[in-house]
Amino acid sequence: MTARSEARRLRLTTLGRPIDLRAPTNLAILVLSLLAGLAGIGLDLSRGAAWDSALLEGLRWGGACFLSWALARETDPDRWASAFFAAVGGLAGAVLLGPPSFLFLLWFLIALRYINRSTGVAPGILDFGALYGIKLWLGFSAHWTIPLLTFPTVFFGDIQRFPRSLRVALPLALPTAAVILGLTRGWHFAIPEWGLGELLGLLAIVAALVPVLADYRTVRSVGDRTGEPLKPHRVRWAVGWSAAAALILTLGGTASVQELAPIWAALAASSIGWMIEKLVARRPAP
Repeated sequence: MTARSEARRLRLTTLGRPIDLRAPTNLAILVLSLLAGLAGIGLDLSRGAAWDSALLEGLRWGGACFLSWALARETDPDRWASAFFAAVGGLAGAVLLGPPSFLFLLWFLIALRYINRSTGVAPGILDFGALYGIKLWLGFSAHWTIPLLTFPTVFFGDIQRFPRSLRVALPLALPTAAVILGLTRGWHFAIPEWGLGELLGLLAIVAALVPVLADYRTVRSVGDRTGEPLKPHRVRWAVGWSAAAALILTLGGTASVQELAPIWAALAASSIGWMIEKLVARRPAP
């Protein structure tokens, strides 16, 4: 691919992250996701399900495993172990609770890559279209607050490179969409009835992210396409935004723990990965 064609492609889309199968961790997650999918198929068939239903169940298990891993790569980019803890947690959620909402997870994944710039380059035109398209559909089908939750992410997309009309229209479109959806769909909040244990569990996951945020004063990870270190403030914003958005969606009744299980798994795994790294660092040398 020539430099000119590569530059043209990057103007369109930059959010895809290549998976180099020569890296052991990348190969491991593909094998783990495949095994999860096969386990889902086998278990469904053993229960007497038809092949099409079993294949769908396998895709759900494998997809939940892989997406949990991918989300944790964004919430804790410096620690590869966090991604595998998340993969196990996401798979457990799919098995015990049921399939997650893959559209919600795609929205989280795109927004996180906007914020932390893990690819190393600013989002392209198609990336803005994907984010706005998903948030409008979720705002219509799930809740009118989704565009408002998307609002902070836009300012991490380097919109100053666009003409002035777009610099105004892109942020303004989000609160405008929220108002229109609220007026047409109703300003409702279906607050779920939470037990004390469930509520404390979610709050504990969010609270445990505080030392992770504090630790990202420096970042070891680099952008995929530039090789330059990620910006600490972007990584902190990515972790903070994802935790706040997941908590608001869950406690506000917009999405259940089941639907958001992979993002909750990624957030919890980020804290677990941080704690394990600190424990290993403090272990005295033999």
